[in-house]
Amino acid sequence: MPVAALGEMPGIGERARSTPDAGALVTLGSVTSYADLDSRQRSLVGALTRAGVGRGDRIAILAANRPEYLEVTTGALRAGIVPVSIHSLLTEREVAYLLEDSGSRWLFCDRAFEGHPSVERIVTFGDAYERLLHESSPVDLADHTLGRPMHYTSGTTGVQKGVWVPPADEGKAARSSDDFRRLWGLAADEVHLVCSPLSHSAPHRFALRVLEAGGTVVIRDRFDAADVLASFELFGVTSTFMVPTHLERIVALPAATLTRHDLSSLRLVAHAGAPIREATKRATIDLFPERAVWEFYGSTEGQVSRISSDEWLRKPGSVGLTRSGATIRILDEDGSELPPGDTGEVWIDDAGAERFEYWRDRRKTSNAWRGGAWSAGDLGRLDHDGYLYLAGRKYDTIITGGVNVYPQEVEHLLLEHPSVAEVLVYGAPNDEWGQEVRALVVPAFGQPVDPETLRAWARERLAGSKCPRAIELVDELPRTPTGKLRRDPG
Repeated sequence: MPVAALGEMPGIGERARSTPDAGALVTLGSVTSYADLDSRQRSLVGALTRAGVGRGDRIAILAANRPEYLEVTTGALRAGIVPVSIHSLLTEREVAYLLEDSGSRWLFCDRAFEGHPSVERIVTFGDAYERLLHESSPVDLADHTLGRPMHYTSGTTGVQKGVWVPPADEGKAARSSDDFRRLWGLAADEVHLVCSPLSHSAPHRFALRVLEAGGTVVIRDRFDAADVLASFELFGVTSTFMVPTHLERIVALPAATLTRHDLSSLRLVAHAGAPIREATKRATIDLFPERAVWEFYGSTEGQVSRISSDEWLRKPGSVGLTRSGATIRILDEDGSELPPGDTGEVWIDDAGAERFEYWRDRRKTSNAWRGGAWSAGDLGRLDHDGYLYLAGRKYDTIITGGVNVYPQEVEHLLLEHPSVAEVLVYGAPNDEWGQEVRALVVPAFGQPVDPETLRAWARERLAGSKCPRAIELVDELPRTPTGKLRRDPG
């Protein structure tokens, strides 16, 4: 992956002044230039300012992928107003909780939504939104976004909590943008395809930084494997972000479909969000241009490490090294550092990391930080070269007969079986052992799976305490509305 040239990113405002007709947001049926994007954002913030919504205040957005999504979020952030991203598949009760908890003053949405006591105004995309912009008086904005949206954690271990970073001054914001651009090689000729929900932190961050680099963001409203491949060729896409499920669906397409489109424009296919099967990873590396595939490990709180395809082929299963100037430490429950090969909690000591808080939760924030190091509660181990291997979540650990079992380790093993497409390992109550290991398995297409045969195969490769006591075949794995696996399937 090429390293971007030195120098700060121009930001949306500067790009609008220097090359106003350049395409900023593109769909199959529309193009929004940088001049139009900047003008509409200044009108949007003018309306918010007139209503008394200012720096540090929150506004919420509830919508599927569309150009207005990035228009609102990046426009608000240029004024230091913090958007709260709400996944479009959440129930009304879940949406109401996020609106009340975040204190969002306005809500922008793509559907009819009944009023909520904590929200001062609801604006629906379409005529109402266009009228708002038309009737507003534009205001000046910073060239760069001054922060990031407040995304809520998935809530797999309790009530969802927002990850909050206060707005920064424009100098610090520009440096953060430049750091991201340098890391991923973003430039003004970037054509980035969004095919994951913009309500998630990673796809939104990539799209935002591409705009600040002066590139073009192509927006798909939903993911379809064959259509995404066609979009790569149609738009000359240079970069994209995906989750492993997307890659599973792409490499499962017929060979004729995989070879139909020219993918040579792609220089970066970044993926994260979940473990990936080794067979899928190898097929992905083979499909896309040489050295285009990168995996990274991070969370809503921040990015930790990344690994190139060449490195991964040498160290399968690793999520890579942390960036220069940062250090990954593996600590036990007492806070003592563990040697290479031992599994413990992953902590990141990074002076350049944004100092996040959990919204209105001092205790959880305090537990996430130790001096300048932070942790999202993930478990892992380092090898002797400093490469990180994940073992799951701290709170997902199964304790059976006093032995710790890390679900992700068992899942990695089961995914090596050719008949297994997806797997979820979880702990179930057991009167004698406290918990027992169980697994849900989605069979690979066209591959028959016998649970007992699969258990026997696993017993040859796992210690008895790690081997699932029961394997259940399912059509799909249980997930939260944000797509994270639920380890309480019962």
